[in-house]
Amino acid sequence: MIYTDSELKKKIYKMIEDFESEVVEFKEATSNYSFNDIGKYFSALGNEANIRGLNEAWLIFGITNDKQIKGTNYRKDGNLQSLKKEITNGTNEKLTFYDIYCIEIKDKRIVAFQIPPAIPGIVTTWHGASYAREDESLVPLPMNKIDLIRSQVGRDWSKEIVSEATIDDLDPEAVAYARKMFIRREENRDGASDIIEKLSDIEVLNKAGLTFKGQITRTALLLLGKKESSF
Repeated sequence: MIYTDSELKKKIYKMIEDFESEVVEFKEATSNYSFNDIGKYFSALGNEANIRGLNEAWLIFGITNDKQIKGTNYRKDGNLQSLKKEITNGTNEKLTFYDIYCIEIKDKRIVAFQIPPAIPGIVTTWHGASYAREDESLVPLPMNKIDLIRSQVGRDWSKEIVSEATIDDLDPEAVAYARKMFIRREENRDGASDIIEKLSDIEVLNKAGLTFKGQITRTALLLLGKKESSF
C-alpha cells in the first residue's frame, strides 16, 4: 500500500501510540545517518515483518526512540529517492523500499522508509548478512528465525489474503475483463453465461479463484489491482 500524506500522518501517530518494536524503528537522525545501518535495518525489519505475517515495516527519521517529534535534515538537500536504487546494491534479490516519504508533522520534517517483508522462504540480507531485532538492538538473525522463514518454501504466496485490501483497490476495467474471460471459459456449460451475468463482481472473482470468500488475494491485486494498490 502506498500512503497519501494524511494517511501516513495518521499511521505514524498510531505507531507512536502503539507499535510492535520489532517492525518499527524510530531514529532522531538530526542531520545524517549511516547508510550501512539503514541497510542493516532494512534486513532486520523486513525479516521481522515476514515472521509476523505483516505487509510492511518502518524506519522513521525525525522521531526519537522515546517518541519525541524532533524533525530531521537527513538528505534535505539531496535525493532521497535515489536510496531506492542504492539499497538494491547491498540486498539479496535486489530488494528495495516500497517507498520513501518526506512529510511534515507538527512543522517538523519526517522521513519514513516503508520496508517490504522478506520474500517467503528467503531471508533478507545486507551485504550477505541477515539481521533481526532484539529489544532495541540489531542482532544477527538467529537460527530459529532463519528456519521459520525458510520453512515457508512451498507455501502459495499468491493465494494469501491481503487483509486491508478491498474490491475498491481493483481496477474496474481489469475486473470487467476478468469477468468477460470467465464467462468465455464457462460458455460451454448450459446456462452458465446467464447465471454468471447475474452475479456480482466479487462473486465472479470468487468463482474464478481470484478472491476467497470476498477477500482480496495477492493474485487479485497483482492481476487486477489499480497501479497504486499493486504495491
